[in-house]
Amino acid sequence: MELEQYIQSIEDKLQQLFRKLQLAQADNAMLREQLTLHQQEAQQQQEAIRALDEKLKLAKIATVTQGNGLSEDEEAFRKEVRGKINDYIREIDRCLAMLNA
Repeated sequence: MELEQYIQSIEDKLQQLFRKLQLAQADNAMLREQLTLHQQEAQQQQEAIRALDEKLKLAKIATVTQGNGLSEDEEAFRKEVRGKINDYIREIDRCLAMLNA
């Protein structure tokens, strides 16, 4: 009889461990889903930040290009923006030349 009780005790412990394993696996799956959602949210927020930064740059450009009597910082920014625009135009011209070749 003692052996049967010992075997039953082991079976009960195994069942408890199996239930704990199932709960841990379910928790793990739920946490993985949450992690994926948070990662997607973070990526969307980063994209939104980039878009807002771009809008801010465009707003600064619009403000600087429309203003008269600019400060030294604004004038420097204006020159920098014009330089970048000229660089972009040259790059576009090179691409068009390559396409036409």
